Amino acid sequence: MGKNQLIKNTEVIAEIANSHQGSVNSAFKLAEASFKSGADAIKFQIYFADEMLSKDHPRFSHFKNQSFSENTWNNLIQKLKRKKIKIYCDVFGVKAFKIAKKNNVDGYKIHSSDLNNIHLLNLIKDPRKKIFISSGGSTLSEIAFAVKILNKKRIKPILLHGFQSYPTKIENSNLRKIQFFKNIFGDNCEYGYQDHISADNQFNYISPLIAIGLGAKYIEKHVTFNRDFKGVDYYSSLEPFELKKFVKLVKDCDRSFITKKYSFFDDEMKYRHEVKKIWYLKKKIKKNQKLKINDLEMKRPKDNSISPINVEKLIGKKLLTDLKAETPIKRSYLKNHVTAIIVARTKSKRLPNKALKKICGISTLEHLITRIKKAKKIDEIIVCTTSKNEDLKIVNIAKKNKVGFFRGENNDVLKRMLDSIKKSKTDIVVRITGDDILIDPKYLDLNLNFHCEKNLEYSNNKGLPSGCEVEIFDRDLLEKIFYLAKDTSGTEYLTFYIEKYQNQFNTSSLPLPKNLKSKIRLTIDNKNDFKNVKKFLEEMKNKDRLFDYNLKDIINFSKKNKIFSNKTKKQKIEIVDTEFNWRKIIL
Repeated sequence: MGKNQLIKNTEVIAEIANSHQGSVNSAFKLAEASFKSGADAIKFQIYFADEMLSKDHPRFSHFKNQSFSENTWNNLIQKLKRKKIKIYCDVFGVKAFKIAKKNNVDGYKIHSSDLNNIHLLNLIKDPRKKIFISSGGSTLSEIAFAVKILNKKRIKPILLHGFQSYPTKIENSNLRKIQFFKNIFGDNCEYGYQDHISADNQFNYISPLIAIGLGAKYIEKHVTFNRDFKGVDYYSSLEPFELKKFVKLVKDCDRSFITKKYSFFDDEMKYRHEVKKIWYLKKKIKKNQKLKINDLEMKRPKDNSISPINVEKLIGKKLLTDLKAETPIKRSYLKNHVTAIIVARTKSKRLPNKALKKICGISTLEHLITRIKKAKKIDEIIVCTTSKNEDLKIVNIAKKNKVGFFRGENNDVLKRMLDSIKKSKTDIVVRITGDDILIDPKYLDLNLNFHCEKNLEYSNNKGLPSGCEVEIFDRDLLEKIFYLAKDTSGTEYLTFYIEKYQNQFNTSSLPLPKNLKSKIRLTIDNKNDFKNVKKFLEEMKNKDRLFDYNLKDIINFSKKNKIFSNKTKKQKIEIVDTEFNWRKIIL
């Protein structure tokens, strides 16, 4: 279930902006201190008064005096890059962009005032760079204009919510706008939050964490060395020690987003085992009586060896034995109709007609049927094949051996299986592929007993030599997979669906003795496999045990002949879409 674990990995960007007050030395030291405090990146604002403001603007002189020269920017950025510090730059014009590009910074930010600046937007061409666009004070049309231009160049910009007032009021945070943007721009953008709440207000630590929960993956925080100096943007700026505290909060927040969508963490699984109730008998009931709902009550068991079970699988079932009050109900106490479904067809790219190939005078399929008949807990056998003309020969083998057969879907194996038991009383399905003809009847029965003793929905005896294994499904689990799966064309590989959603069902594997666990390959998938199985069965026939061999015979034979190598290449299996539409679970 490790693949289900997702970590947000929020990126914290230390926004230096103009807090350097025009001092390149302060800019360098503050960038260095921010990086040491744990910021993932630092961000500068590159601007020149003459491409940012009109000359008659009241702040023109202020920005002209505070801006660095091109040479100063080159030296500063390269000095920081040598320290392996990730650098982003706000670029307030074409000249500013060219400086940032020349210094190969890690990303650019387009200020909200430049979202219509076609000259600037046209210069951004590298999809490998992080491109941020600020949304503050911008209309949806203005944002969409920039997004469309960037998307056409295969660039997915990071849309940053937030704006700076001095300081920004809490009610102006408008955090739900992140969701609003996501609903509009969807996968065309990533999302972030630029926080400007007063650094003296504890909510300045909280609001970014809320933003992360709403989908922000990038958080900008202004930084300064000392707010008491009341420099530029000091209201919302964190000092280095505060930034360090903030970064830890963000990383803790990320950890809270570690996700196991369909499974449980170990502690949650332990909790489940401790608190889940199972069904107990309220009173003594005799053999052959049918269970009624009033006969049952739920209690927590002393151990977790029996899985919780849906009461619908118990009601109306006959008891196979007398039971006392306070007995925990296992399905092994009840009569269950077990159907073995053999999935087989003649078409195969690697070994055509393998179900029809003969060994010792009988087809492989007939050998398999004979072996299954030796199991004591099977009520019914159905050979499940396709409606194609070439598979009529498979039907004839089923008829000859007096077992059921069904012809149905070619590609959707699960639909074919379910259709084959539509008119059957089946409670439990043993799924056996026509490739696996050497199954062991004893371990088939043991597996069925284990399945019912533990109230499982799915079980297997994997660990036995390949070709000797079976899988056991509750009928309603197969129906649930078929109902929820977005694509059932891959259900030839049903196990993949179980593995993905393992903790959503009661599943387990039959415990096996160490001496029987093996990686020997005995399934019939290609010519070499067939040759190996044939050689083994011919030896069993010579010992007058063609159908009466056991697992020890198989393992001893493989060791003696050295033909079932543990290094046998596994057959390449196609990618299967196992996604479920879980919304349907409540319909």
